[in-house]
Amino acid sequence: MSDRSSSGAGSRAINLDAVRAGLEEAVEEACEAIRAVLRQRTVRVGHKPGEGPVTEADYASDDVLRRRLLPLIPGAHWLSEESDADKPLLANEPTWVVDPLDGTREFLRGLPEFGVSVGLFLGDELVLGGVGLPVQGEVYSSLVHGDRREASRDGVNLPQLPNDGHVERVVVSRWDYEQRRIQYHLPYQAYPLGSAVLKLVHAATQDADVYFSTGPRSIWDVAGGAGILMGVGGTLLMVNGDPLPLSPQEISVPPYVAGSPEDCLALVRRLGLDR
Repeated sequence: MSDRSSSGAGSRAINLDAVRAGLEEAVEEACEAIRAVLRQRTVRVGHKPGEGPVTEADYASDDVLRRRLLPLIPGAHWLSEESDADKPLLANEPTWVVDPLDGTREFLRGLPEFGVSVGLFLGDELVLGGVGLPVQGEVYSSLVHGDRREASRDGVNLPQLPNDGHVERVVVSRWDYEQRRIQYHLPYQAYPLGSAVLKLVHAATQDADVYFSTGPRSIWDVAGGAGILMGVGGTLLMVNGDPLPLSPQEISVPPYVAGSPEDCLALVRRLGLDR
């Protein structure tokens, strides 16, 4: 990491490097909580009305993250898919945005396509990202504030993305691939993955040139992986080519493309979505 970075939040100065270190530790502990459930012979599963399954692994990870993250910035707000906030969200305040297990369906299917997603917003600015992949045993983090754009995997800095507008491989949702057969409508090699956080990591690590998300997501699905992608020079664009706004105040995230700026624009233009 480079020089220490701090940010004022109201009258408070936040040492983002120190918070990032604590975030990495919290994500690793959450991954271990998920692995502990995986080692059990059975897993308790419930269902959220109108949404989908939720498991004891979701709750175990959420408990760890809440216990470890909130003390890093006293008074910070909490927005999680699996637990209630203890106070209303306020604009311009530090907010943790958490999906403790993104990809629960894949988790239940035995597919290693799920992860932990954490983003820290200062107001409407995403400044830290944290991602854990329990099966792969990897922890990613990023700092994207001021003139700093950096991301790491297990403490090793990731290279910046080439921004050349050359697209060959596109990662898409497993639903789009298996049910909608989107691969037959794209002029690129397409492959499926489950969770949004894993697809964003693939875009950040150059496994894919672009992640194409056709359906609405929630801010907690996107925040952690978006932070990692931004740390290597990537961006998220709406399908018309405009920047995708991300904020804890807006839960729903519309369809988007994610990758280096020129790669994203190349896909949007090739598909005629910017018209």
